[in-house]
Amino acid sequence: MNVSSGDYISPDLYFSYSQFMVFDASVKLPGCDWTDAHISQGFARRHGVVAVSTLLEFGTARVAVTLAAPDPHSLQAYTRVIAVPLAVTSGTLSIQGPEEDAGTRQVRVAKGHYRATIAQVVRDAEHGDDEDEKEDIRIWFEKVDVPVMRSRLLVMDDGLDPPTPLVETADIA
Repeated sequence: MNVSSGDYISPDLYFSYSQFMVFDASVKLPGCDWTDAHISQGFARRHGVVAVSTLLEFGTARVAVTLAAPDPHSLQAYTRVIAVPLAVTSGTLSIQGPEEDAGTRQVRVAKGHYRATIAQVVRDAEHGDDEDEKEDIRIWFEKVDVPVMRSRLLVMDDGLDPPTPLVETADIA
């Protein structure tokens, strides 16, 4: 799927186990083994993969992708925002929940190194029922010439209590 600035991609993401993953499509086992430190910081990552903790335990999310850096002022509209290094060797990124079929949601990008900025917010329930709550997820893929070495928490909610320094590696689940 080719995207332009801010496109929502289909279908909506089904996240579960409080997570979704963004990864190079060449990675066969994208799941990460979460430790307590990963849970506290809201993500687990390894080469070509980032598993992101969601604000809700399970549900659906609209996902918008932009192939550029975010406007820093726009990030304050989100509840949680992380920026992580991401290497892309295949030219295709997958965005999927743990229980979704592989290849459900893919985005073509140039091979190389990226800073992935991932922002989340819970949309208001349409009928006042928790089951109607959904997330909006926006992901900016900023291509960088020099690999980014460290992740950053740009906007933190009460669900995060990150270690110092952040844990930059994870094992395969």
